[in-house]
Amino acid sequence: MLETAITGRKRHNSHAVVVGGELGRGIVAGNIPEGSILPGDHELSLRFGVSRTVLREAMKTLAAKRLIEPKAKVGTRVLGHASWNFFDPDVLTWRFEAGFDEVFVDHLAEMRMALEPAAAAAAAERASSDEIVE
Repeated sequence: MLETAITGRKRHNSHAVVVGGELGRGIVAGNIPEGSILPGDHELSLRFGVSRTVLREAMKTLAAKRLIEPKAKVGTRVLGHASWNFFDPDVLTWRFEAGFDEVFVDHLAEMRMALEPAAAAAAAERASSDEIVE
């Protein structure tokens, strides 16, 4: 329900979306520590009961969101939160679900202070006389 409120759409949950969501939530909530190496494909496939193809699709999605970084011969490393794409609706949803810390709220407030005056100025410049009366 929170996802629908943020994104304005309800998504069909494929196996890859479910696996990616579970791993993503674990990373964002701190249950899977930043800098850690995830278990290999075989172990994760068994844990989630999915094929390696489904798992790889989920991992590609998490890599695109900058939560993880796969490296040959090293494994898949969980990236630090400074790398995460907080403009991604899933990452933002998971962050809301995990709860907020004071630093995150401060950063959101900073973004609002930077963006909202410019947005208001642009809206005022483009407004018609009728829109201004409203």
